[in-house]
Amino acid sequence: MDDTKSMNTSMHSTIVLGLDVESKQVEEKTYRGIIGSFWYLTASRPDIMFSVYLCARFQKEPREVHLSIVKCIFRYLI
Repeated sequence: MDDTKSMNTSMHSTIVLGLDVESKQVEEKTYRGIIGSFWYLTASRPDIMFSVYLCARFQKEPREVHLSIVKCIFRYLI
């Protein structure tokens, strides 16, 4: 992610997250670690709270779609 551009918002307003059984599943432990770090950041960055909440709903079976949203939050924080 070194060559990525920063974003103005943490998440696009038109994105609707749901259970996407067609995309590949990602590793739960890594995804949960990232979400846990984001929860820690919400104490000082309340602007990312809603996006983190939406991604945290899919900790049981995270998919690539959910990981791409997490990457958008990272790009917003840059």
